[in-house]
Amino acid sequence: MAAVVDTEWNIKTRSSVCQATGRPFVEDEVFHTILLDRPEGLERLDWSEEAWQNNPSPEWMLSCWKSVFKPDPPAPVEAVTREDAESELRRLLENLQPEDEKCAYLLALLLERKRILKARQKIDSNGHKCVVYEHAVTQETLIVPEVDFKLSDMDSLINEMNQNGGMVFRVNMPAGLVPEGGEGAAE
Repeated sequence: MAAVVDTEWNIKTRSSVCQATGRPFVEDEVFHTILLDRPEGLERLDWSEEAWQNNPSPEWMLSCWKSVFKPDPPAPVEAVTREDAESELRRLLENLQPEDEKCAYLLALLLERKRILKARQKIDSNGHKCVVYEHAVTQETLIVPEVDFKLSDMDSLINEMNQNGGMVFRVNMPAGLVPEGGEGAAE
C-alpha cells in the first residue's frame, strides 16, 4: 500500500480492448476494471467478463469494479477548421471586394474567438471602419473592414461562404437567439 502514498496517480483512462485477450469491447458489454498497486506505481487493467472468469486475480490487486462499456463519442467536428478559416480570410483580403467584406469580418471574428487573431485597434481609413488584427503566432498585421450585419443575415452569409470558398461552414444558433422578425445586430 506504500506505493499509493509515495507515487503520482498517473492512471490511464478506460481501454477499448480487453487487456488480457486483446479483443475489442462491444457497446453495452460488461467488463472489469482492476487497479493494481505495483512497486513501480498504480496500473489500470480492463478485462472482459470472460477474462475475469478464466484468470486468477492478478498479483498486487488493490481494487476492482464492474462497468458497462460505452464507446467514446466521436470527436466534435469543428464547423470551420482554423486552417480553413485562416486561409479563406487571407484569400479574401488579398483582393478584397465589397461583396466579400461581411465574410472577411465574420472569419476574423471567428479567428479572434479561437485566439488566433487579436484585435489591436479600430481605425477609420478613408471613411471606412476597420479592425487591425495581429496574428497570435506570426505577429502579422491584418486589416479587416468592420461590417455591420444582423443575425438574420447569418444564413445567407453562410451559404455565400460555402458557395464561394467551397468551405463547409455551420453555425448552431441557440433557440431564441434571433429575436422575432429576425432583427438584431451580431455581436
